Amino acid sequence: MSRFVLDANILLAALAGRPDAPPALLLAGIHSGDLEAVACPLLVGEVLDNLEKPYFRAKLSQLEAYEAIDAFSAIALMLDDPTDVDAILRDPGDDYLVALARASKAEAIITGDNDLLEHTGLSPRAIDARSACGLLGLSELR
Repeated sequence: MSRFVLDANILLAALAGRPDAPPALLLAGIHSGDLEAVACPLLVGEVLDNLEKPYFRAKLSQLEAYEAIDAFSAIALMLDDPTDVDAILRDPGDDYLVALARASKAEAIITGDNDLLEHTGLSPRAIDARSACGLLGLSELR
């Protein structure tokens, strides 16, 4: 099974977007056991904070949001927040994702964030949701 870190923006898109879109296919793949997601309290907190914003509040009730995050947290490989975080990215707030991916030996970070996607030599690499679905053969879920 492949192991990935899903950035908060992918999880948010999976929860609030179309059910046939790549982020939702990834979340379905996690639920079906086709891939393993790695998370930490900081990542879950970032998702929860964003779910309070009006855009997401219009798409999901508070109960739906919390139930979805609880379900994700129950099936993800939950690790402690990284403590040894190197300054790598332009946005230091995302450096923990790289540290989490490295600590968990994840294959990649799945993200929509160009700072991660365009970072040359990032290890593990960052890939977008559509590429991850292609890599994992998840487009068949459509």
